[in-house]
Amino acid sequence: MWDHYGMMPDKPVIDPQMIVVHWTAIPTLQASYEAFYDSRLPGSRAKIGNASPLNVSVPYLIDRDGSMYQLMPDTLFARHVIGLNHCAIGIENVGDGKNHPLTEAQLEANEKLIRRLVKKYDIRYVIGHHEYQQFIGHPLWKEKDANYLTEKTDPGDEFMQRLRSQLSDLDLAPLPIEDSVKQGIAGQVRWYEGNLMPTVSEDTTEVQNTQGKPVHRTLLIYELTHQDQAKQMSHFFQDIKTKQVAKVVTDLSGRFKFSLPAGRYSLLVEEERGLFANQFDGEGNIFPFAVYTDSITQIDVRIDYKAVY
Repeated sequence: MWDHYGMMPDKPVIDPQMIVVHWTAIPTLQASYEAFYDSRLPGSRAKIGNASPLNVSVPYLIDRDGSMYQLMPDTLFARHVIGLNHCAIGIENVGDGKNHPLTEAQLEANEKLIRRLVKKYDIRYVIGHHEYQQFIGHPLWKEKDANYLTEKTDPGDEFMQRLRSQLSDLDLAPLPIEDSVKQGIAGQVRWYEGNLMPTVSEDTTEVQNTQGKPVHRTLLIYELTHQDQAKQMSHFFQDIKTKQVAKVVTDLSGRFKFSLPAGRYSLLVEEERGLFANQFDGEGNIFPFAVYTDSITQIDVRIDYKAVY
């Protein structure tokens, strides 16, 4: 622990401040349990085995039918996420993102378990394993070896977006914005609804809800797209004919920061009724913006199709 975290505690226990959600990449409960059972890593995991022969481990394992199993105490130091094990409780889900995608029952079980853990501990973050590198440079990050990093895809943006949506009432902290982005876009998504017309009285003029409400959303970035290159109904679009170049998921407070090559693009927001956009230029391009070399373009996204002006 000293070589990687610079820590030498008297006991191998953690102060839980984070929950990290994983998938096992193994199709069955029995095989997943057996993968965690041995205290030493199998020889097939040479990359992380070079750092330590200690096997990976987590307190919780959730089967595909939503059944939950506790494998170790919540606060026992486990090895499941680089740089953050000292403060993170891990939840493994049986399955993967392709042949055995995570189930609705697992989503519900994760929500129930996380709500229980948030009541018990001072949990500030709930993250997917694939998001752990966003904490590099954060005060919670402890890994001393800058070369000891792995690329993860579990459990994926879609699962985490749905999970965070169901946990939105817990007021968890948003993910750190990646400081490594030097060229691209950054901004915030806000929701507006209701009567936003000024209210005039004898001595004052008031405008309701002028700041909007920050919301978690998925943004789709396309090559610069003209209105004629998509089917449109009001401010919603479908059947976009141009190429999608990026998919950006905001944090819980609607903030985003993402790398893009220099060029001109269109931005649309994923909503239940379709892809939403409410800005156009004089040439009829849908929510156009430009990215310039070595520059961050600031974009404020207003979702206001339920607002009246």
